[in-house]
Amino acid sequence: MAKRVMAVAVGAMVVLGQVLLGGTAASAAEPSGGLLASGYDTTQRLDPVTGQVLGVVGAGRDATASRSGRLAYVRDVDPCHPDTEGCFGARDLLVTARDGTRERVLVHNPNAQGGVSWPDWSPDGRQIAYYWGTPGERGLNIINVDGTGNDQLVQVGGPGTFAPDGSAIAYVKDGDVFVIDLATRESRAVTTEGLAQFAPPDWSPDGRTIVYAGQSEFLTVPAAGGPSSHAGVWSNPLSGVGAPVFSPNGAKVAFTATEASSDPDTSGTRRVFTARVDGSRLRAVADVDAELTDWLRVRG
Repeated sequence: MAKRVMAVAVGAMVVLGQVLLGGTAASAAEPSGGLLASGYDTTQRLDPVTGQVLGVVGAGRDATASRSGRLAYVRDVDPCHPDTEGCFGARDLLVTARDGTRERVLVHNPNAQGGVSWPDWSPDGRQIAYYWGTPGERGLNIINVDGTGNDQLVQVGGPGTFAPDGSAIAYVKDGDVFVIDLATRESRAVTTEGLAQFAPPDWSPDGRTIVYAGQSEFLTVPAAGGPSSHAGVWSNPLSGVGAPVFSPNGAKVAFTATEASSDPDTSGTRRVFTARVDGSRLRAVADVDAELTDWLRVRG
């Protein structure tokens, strides 16, 4: 499986040929519409058409917003986890109010490595699913927002996202997409082709389709199960496709990928792309070394 691409820096982001040096994204603001792009320690909100940086969301990476606008993200709240080779990070899960105030730690990782990543809010805002990974343990967990009921749903399972009705969570394990019913805690395989990369899948707004990352494309599959549909082969090869997300109306998919350079001696460029669900109308939106966590609808 492809490892998640780690951003080196997001302070300078190339957008439509222009370099933005942090000034546009100076303060954490309430998210309302746009793509959430998570870098090494920051999550930024991008305009899905122009790629313009609209602001910083939360105070950590992997930030995502509930339907009411509350934020969840991950950050190491401890200054240092001593180890034989120095200090190591260990990410924790934090939540805040919609304006970024009243931050509190929901899950604390006391270990020297790993920790929390890819949180996802339940539709009713009462629970958060997240991926937990340490040297000795990893899996898909769920916790109530009040801090109770921290349970592991799937051992060795990858990150997941809630169905639009909140009844299930889709996740990746061993190269395939699975769905776990939250009432019965039983999982079923949605795909069997072994093409899914280690990244959260996403649900269409109507809950009928799941999109997931392949190595060089995104794929869609009926949530009930069945053969996957390939987005196709684009004119310029892509690799390292990151977690795809549906647009709020379900007509498009956004994702990150590395686009190959025409110069064989030059490395490719990490970009945000959008395309129709069938893979047509592929369009580069911004050059950014980050991963998408959500495509927010505009709140009225």
